[in-house]
Amino acid sequence: MSKIIKTVTILTVLATVLGFASCASGTNTGSNTNTGNDTSTDIIEPAEATNDMYSYRPLNYKAEDLTWELQNVFSGGYVKNETVMFIDKGDMKELLYKIDKVISVTSYSGKKTYTEGSDYEVVDGKLRITEDSKIPCITSKKYYAGDGTLVVNVDGERKSVYWGEGTVMTNYQVNVEYTHSDTWNGYKQKCYAGIYEKLYAKLTAGEDVTILFYGDSCTYGAASSFAYGYSPNQYSYALLVTNALADIFGYTVHYEKVKLSGTGPVPRKDYIAGDRGTITYINTSVGGWTTRDGVSNFDKHAKPFIEKHGCDLFIVDLGGNDGGLSPQATADNDEQIINKVREIAPDAEFVIMSTLLNRPGSNWAGNDALQEPYLVELSEKLRNEGVPCAVCGITSMTASVLEHIKFEDFSGNNINHPNDFWARLYANTLFEALVGYENLN
Repeated sequence: MSKIIKTVTILTVLATVLGFASCASGTNTGSNTNTGNDTSTDIIEPAEATNDMYSYRPLNYKAEDLTWELQNVFSGGYVKNETVMFIDKGDMKELLYKIDKVISVTSYSGKKTYTEGSDYEVVDGKLRITEDSKIPCITSKKYYAGDGTLVVNVDGERKSVYWGEGTVMTNYQVNVEYTHSDTWNGYKQKCYAGIYEKLYAKLTAGEDVTILFYGDSCTYGAASSFAYGYSPNQYSYALLVTNALADIFGYTVHYEKVKLSGTGPVPRKDYIAGDRGTITYINTSVGGWTTRDGVSNFDKHAKPFIEKHGCDLFIVDLGGNDGGLSPQATADNDEQIINKVREIAPDAEFVIMSTLLNRPGSNWAGNDALQEPYLVELSEKLRNEGVPCAVCGITSMTASVLEHIKFEDFSGNNINHPNDFWARLYANTLFEALVGYENLN
């Protein structure tokens, strides 16, 4: 990427999304904080590959046979369990699409079902909660009575707003299943399946492979309900995408129990979609890590596992806690991590995840939103050196989604963690980068 292009990209980002950051950790467990209306944002568009063959890898598997969590929210005319959070009775909320018909509205856990007409109604394609609804509302009084941890621009004022981990947010979120006629015109992830020759050669031949996820809290699993241990127990994006690969190729997923402090839970039993081979899933991500932590902890959190199991695909998702670090320094640290992997596993292939955005306009803002162009430049450099590497544009995806819905509607803590729906959007985006929905029959 030329310096001129990079400068223009950065200025555009600064002008449109100043204040965004990403997937940090270290936030409190429990209630106490609130967030207000989001400032609008333009889509941050990463550089796209010029070679169409990057995306071409036809697979003998039907897209409709993927689990419902992996169905592509960014295409088709149906969405299952998009989440929304009403602040007060009578509030109206936009969803990703204009609603044609609501199929169901349920509690976040799925255990309660709400009734159209008495609990909610559809008005001009939006969802309105009735005054007598049984759907829980947090109320503006509670929502704007935070503890000062999260401070956000609301109608030109700085306000302390509600936040929290666990079920603190999801207690007030509901799932909406609906149909729509409009199409997604926001950010669309580029598919890079064609560059991952070695990984797919092994999967096609039924050989065992190892996938290692190395990141911060979002890759740890925060705030997916499985990681936090409550209903509906949906997996994080890393587990969803790995299991989808097993489904496509008829593999078993073995979840390596890494037994390192700060790492997230894995399922107790292996996932068996077939016996053609085994995908060893390793996730040594730790909440709160910066890219510097990724470099300094590599010898403990990555090297021993690569030496033991090898590494066919290394997915790095750091940078969300690098708000005070220059974007170039973040990219440089990612490159150091990748080079360390290559020293041990020279045939490894790579995905760099750009970070999701912190609450827009909040005191958690930093340089996170500016990292993606630098990561794209790094991936292009590595590909030119013969290293299979692509960027999964989570920053761009997040900014695009925020053009349609509010942050509290799909955040697990109202600051920097995805709830289950956002984790699915995360999984959709990584699946498109790594596999490509268009490559399925």
